[in-house]
Amino acid sequence: MSAMPVLDFVVFYVSDIEESFAYFTEKLGFQPIPEQSGPIFRALKGNEEKIGFGLNLVSEETPPAGTVELYFGTDDLEGLHTSLTAKGAGTASIVHMPFGSIFNVQTPDRHALVMLQPPAR
Repeated sequence: MSAMPVLDFVVFYVSDIEESFAYFTEKLGFQPIPEQSGPIFRALKGNEEKIGFGLNLVSEETPPAGTVELYFGTDDLEGLHTSLTAKGAGTASIVHMPFGSIFNVQTPDRHALVMLQPPAR
């Protein structure tokens, strides 16, 4: 990865996790990743493992069903945050999560873009 964000992960918010999981695996043929899944989230992969994606069950704390979030990876989250904030890109604060540090950017059409720096390995 580099300081320039690169599409890394996509999250689909769904109203019925089991129905959506069955659809994506049984009908579309995507493979589950059990070790990255849980009760309200299912990680999936296709033939290419360059961009991951998952299904997230909606709740009062999430966007509504049908929402798609794009996660862009970077090696320099703080530098990217500083740069985008200076440009008036509508950045939120950096938040540290178990899967890495993130901050959101909202486009003029209210699309949520998430900038991500995974934890060091």
